[in-house]
Amino acid sequence: MNYDNPFQGSVKPPDMEKLKKTGRRFAPAVIIVILLIVLAAQSVYTLNNGEEAVITRFGRHITTERTAGLKFKLPFIDEAHIVNVAGVRRMEFGFREHDTPASQAEVMAEAIMLTGEESRVNGLVNADWVIQYRISSSYDYLFRVQSPEDTLRSVAQAAYRRVAAAFPLDAILTDRKEDIQREVMRDLQEICNKYQMGIEITVIQLQDASPPDEVREAFLDVTRALEDKEAKTNEAERYRNEEEPRARGRAVAAVNEAEAYFESRVNEALGTVARYRAIEEEYFNQPDITRTRLYLEMIREVLPGIEKIYFLDSSSGGLMEILHLGQ
Repeated sequence: MNYDNPFQGSVKPPDMEKLKKTGRRFAPAVIIVILLIVLAAQSVYTLNNGEEAVITRFGRHITTERTAGLKFKLPFIDEAHIVNVAGVRRMEFGFREHDTPASQAEVMAEAIMLTGEESRVNGLVNADWVIQYRISSSYDYLFRVQSPEDTLRSVAQAAYRRVAAAFPLDAILTDRKEDIQREVMRDLQEICNKYQMGIEITVIQLQDASPPDEVREAFLDVTRALEDKEAKTNEAERYRNEEEPRARGRAVAAVNEAEAYFESRVNEALGTVARYRAIEEEYFNQPDITRTRLYLEMIREVLPGIEKIYFLDSSSGGLMEILHLGQ
């Protein structure tokens, strides 16, 4: 065996000329298949529910697709910018729930606000807050404003600081949070509409607000006092609701009792008058008999339990029975 030629024997060397001819024959087909795959990838895209696709041709807006499904566009010419318009997005200020590139100093600076207190030092407050928003116009969101997320963060901080400067510190810390949130939401939405940012603000929430360390204890005392006031007010309101119906019932009972007493006294007086008039009439008709009867009735009333009345007859020296009162 000749070891100088490795292909000598049963193994034959490949025919390079034949391979070259085969390659030249199938090369156009392979290129065509690759081009078709690339064209298909550039021509077809999928749009899910809640998404919109802004179609641009050489950078110019052509149309906006809003229905879900398989979509087609011109390859290499049209470009589809897909935006989720149904989902609610969230932006945090003064804190981060997840790790972000923002530095700790930058995050803390977002929370510092100046309130409407006369004292510049005591008017500072640290406030953590959140905005939630959705995309109302995909085209405006993509092309009207450069870096819409950064722009929204800047204008949101400006709106919140402007509103906070109109309220005293205790209002932000205690019972005016909802008023502040409504005003910030109104101002921020007006700014978004003015700049055509394509953003709709759905929620503004002031999560936590704390005074500076120098006055923290004093404001905690104010908060506790307000809570005690609210508790006492609720207790007094509950007592009033319980006692007022009882007092009204007692008043109605007293009025009814007085009216009944009034009616009884009037009827009694009318009966007395009628009785005296009857006696008067009988007296004028038979004065002696009436006088005697009245005398005997008076004696019976003054001397109760007397059954008989006797008179002493001076002429005969004995007692003479005159009347049986018991009969």
